[in-house]
Amino acid sequence: MQQQIVKQHPRLGTEVLPGCNLTQLTNQQIQEFKQSLWENGVIVVRNQHLTASQLKEFTDKTFGDLGFKYLPKPLDPDIDPDLQSYGVSILGNPKENTQEIIGQFAWQWHHDKDFLPRTEGLDMNSLYVVMLYGVEIPAQGVDGQPHTTEFLDMVEAYNNFDPEYRQQLEQMSMYHLPPRTYQPGPDVPMKKHPIVSTHKVTGQRGLYLGSDTSIPVGMEDELDLAKQFWRELFQRILEHTPVYAHVWQPGDLVVWDNSQVMHAGIPYDASKYKRVALRVAAVDKT
Repeated sequence: MQQQIVKQHPRLGTEVLPGCNLTQLTNQQIQEFKQSLWENGVIVVRNQHLTASQLKEFTDKTFGDLGFKYLPKPLDPDIDPDLQSYGVSILGNPKENTQEIIGQFAWQWHHDKDFLPRTEGLDMNSLYVVMLYGVEIPAQGVDGQPHTTEFLDMVEAYNNFDPEYRQQLEQMSMYHLPPRTYQPGPDVPMKKHPIVSTHKVTGQRGLYLGSDTSIPVGMEDELDLAKQFWRELFQRILEHTPVYAHVWQPGDLVVWDNSQVMHAGIPYDASKYKRVALRVAAVDKT
């Protein structure tokens, strides 16, 4: 069965705080923002004009300081200083003299929680939130369609399975690594997470798959079998659950709750288009 891609979804991609300036939100508006995120999984604030430091300030004010130790980096002289700030990453091809794309690993389906396996005191079910702010957007992806990021509602995916299969998955857990090519070791410990988990705020049950580096408990010594299991489970999700594609506009701030959704970036042609997106992450301690 071919996957279904939709541009509108009952939950994912809900627009919030129309006409607002994120640098001037009241405390009540911030609480509304967070409540909308937990209720919808992916929210969008449009028509923003943010520097990287303003994005980081908004993140810290809304969710608290992430607490991860970033290595300080000098400003890159080939990139606008307003796009650079401690704790903020630039995804895309921001430099004029190169077609190198930063963040291509995000073109695979995954949950973002990449810092959690490496951070003591944070379990894999922590409320790991990612914000992506679109500064410059390609006209289209390699598919010829408007540039998008795709999302899967993992609460919906869980509910779409039949009760017998849900019960089977409820008995299983997986070890998780960041969604790249890391190998387990002292710097990247393996943390266990149930495939079916309960959201810390909403209490809803949903699926958590990490990425295809995840290893089901019991398959630690059979990595080929582990990857096959993951891919077959993910394909089954795609056959039952529509993919929401957010169509980017410059000035969009897209925010998602990795406890509820998976996502994947869509490739674009860096020889034709420039893409500049600012990424910042937070762990809400609610």
